Amino acid sequence: MSKVDEPTLLFSKSKWIWAADATHRGACVVMRKTLSFGTERPPARALCRAACETHYYLYVNGHAAVWHGGLSRGKQAYYDEFDIAKFLMKGDNVIVVYCQYYGNDGRDLVTAPRAGFIFECNDLNIYSDESFLVYDNVAYKQTKPVNCCYAGNNMMYDASLEGQIQNVLMPSFNSSLFQPATVLSEYPDELSGTLLPRPLPLDRFSAQPVIGRVKKSTDQFAGDTYTIELPREMRVTPYMEVTGNGQERIRIYTDKSACRGTFGDEASVYNAYTIEYLTKPTVNIFEGLLPMTGEKLIFSMPRTVKVMKLGYREIGYDAEPTCVFQTDNARVNALFGKAMNTLYACMGSTIVDTPERERTLWLGDGSIAARALYLGFNGAAPLVKKAIDDILDYRDGEVLNSCVPGNLPVDMPAHGLLALGEYGIFAQYRNFVGDLELLRREHESLCDYLMMWEMTEHGVALRDGSRRWYDNLYNVDEPLIENALYYSACKYMVELGNTLGGIDYLETLEDRMDNIADYIESCWDGLGYISREDGYDDRANALIALSGLVPDDRKADVARLLCSTHSASPYLEWAVIEALGALGRKDLALKRFESRYALLADSESSTLGEDFNGYGSSCQSYQSAVISELVTVFGGIDIKKGATHITITPDFTALKDLRCSLKLATGELDVRYKYSSTRIDIVVENHTTAKVALEIIPELIGRGNERKKITINKGKNKFTI
Repeated sequence: MSKVDEPTLLFSKSKWIWAADATHRGACVVMRKTLSFGTERPPARALCRAACETHYYLYVNGHAAVWHGGLSRGKQAYYDEFDIAKFLMKGDNVIVVYCQYYGNDGRDLVTAPRAGFIFECNDLNIYSDESFLVYDNVAYKQTKPVNCCYAGNNMMYDASLEGQIQNVLMPSFNSSLFQPATVLSEYPDELSGTLLPRPLPLDRFSAQPVIGRVKKSTDQFAGDTYTIELPREMRVTPYMEVTGNGQERIRIYTDKSACRGTFGDEASVYNAYTIEYLTKPTVNIFEGLLPMTGEKLIFSMPRTVKVMKLGYREIGYDAEPTCVFQTDNARVNALFGKAMNTLYACMGSTIVDTPERERTLWLGDGSIAARALYLGFNGAAPLVKKAIDDILDYRDGEVLNSCVPGNLPVDMPAHGLLALGEYGIFAQYRNFVGDLELLRREHESLCDYLMMWEMTEHGVALRDGSRRWYDNLYNVDEPLIENALYYSACKYMVELGNTLGGIDYLETLEDRMDNIADYIESCWDGLGYISREDGYDDRANALIALSGLVPDDRKADVARLLCSTHSASPYLEWAVIEALGALGRKDLALKRFESRYALLADSESSTLGEDFNGYGSSCQSYQSAVISELVTVFGGIDIKKGATHITITPDFTALKDLRCSLKLATGELDVRYKYSSTRIDIVVENHTTAKVALEIIPELIGRGNERKKITINKGKNKFTI
């Protein structure tokens, strides 16, 4: 087969194709394209591009090449790019694609009103058109949507209706059920527009189903239940080989298929995806092409069904963890491991709020997770950029929306302010990537967003938006929190404007900061900052401290208040921990950290949930703040300006012995502390191109040494005190 020249236009020779009915919601169509090399050797490269409304799974000669392809779209649709050369062989070959069309929107997805698949491989001279053969598999039956917050339905598969499609993955397969594909439109069309290259890597997945070790339980009424204990909470697609008599009902689900609400919504239950399978007589081999999240994969079936194999494929974001944090504190180590598991489970088509209930980006949650993503996974930078692009793409005028991409954008002012502040997603983008061009381009519009707030004689007036939400309902000092968040957002926009130079709004923002500072000062009552009569709010006082508005003579009082007040949920607990560090009391920060996270550290769960006491989701993106707290607060590692400026400040009033290893945009950094009453060892292995400094502060290391800042050279640097 001769190679053709690369067309100058994307998909210029391809068509959008599907089965005859392209509006059938919940459809799964199977597409086949055969090719042959005869006695010739296949080419060394076979670069393909594909897009699907909604998702697809692609095999080459029986080998899975793409799993859950097609990036969940919002206002923009994408195409994937991948090479299938390693799967090709001499003689006859076949490409088989399972294409799914959801047809309903959710908080994680906006679907087009019509299905479609488009494909090109210039190296093989293959383009999607009527030469593709298609079968609309009626074994996939329409089901009711789940009551969860993401798009798509449960899956129901009646194997008795599938027809003769055994061995469909093999080149020799032939069936009259397959008909030439229906051409829907030329590219580009009005439904999907111009496709952009997928900004994220394709999901990685198990090359073959992992056959699990199962635990079997039997109930004389309910039948047999087989449970596979997964290595940790993760996203999987199920696999089974069973024999049956026909029409026996097998239910496949996970231990997280029913997720309870929390914080005022405790009585609600959100049911995630499940699969129901109706057997055909004799052998049933089935792979459920529907990602499910959990720590246990469960198969429930009548006792007449005989199990041969049960298993799964793991599916997840294609990035390896690159952060190590180890101490002599077992509880801290456990929390770090669970936070890393949590973070990975929340890496998807965006920064996922919780994979168990809603796979969308909430602006505040994503801002909290962004720093942890940069610290935890060197390959996560495109994911944060994708989240930022979605935030900007879903603006409604000046409003920055939460819950994007999806069908229900939400204006949550406190989320927007957190995103724009010193600890928000835009600040982290600059700290770890250093790309000023995006920030230069968007600075004015982000300042326009801040102008939506009305100033009064006593600080900023609360803005309702779609939903006024700060933390999880209890004891919230709304005026102080919103003013502290607004101050931090103004402070960061001013600092960024000064860096960019010649930006409007700087004087206006500085005036507003002065007004807010005066208002917050008026709220000091001698013990803490308070604007209400029903108690102090640790979140408000922490955010005020992080904004730099606590004078030196009040720091001890605010630190005492933060130790005695425990209103924060995990959503803003990070602010309290970091505030105690900023107030010079990392010893108290560690005590609070261990106390508040004790139940989560000691639980059997492999992830961290949205509540300290186990309510709601057991895997929540904002809990990845644990990683940031450990690295920056207790590890004393501060990263700025695209990871080109790194400061290491040991503080032995908290953890005594630790190792922290990071892989950043500028290279790898490994920091080790070992403390005893007679000797301190500090080892810094610097394999970055950054300016790295070690700052020695006598009161933090428990020695009477001179305060000094030491430039860290490349390679291994050892210090003994």
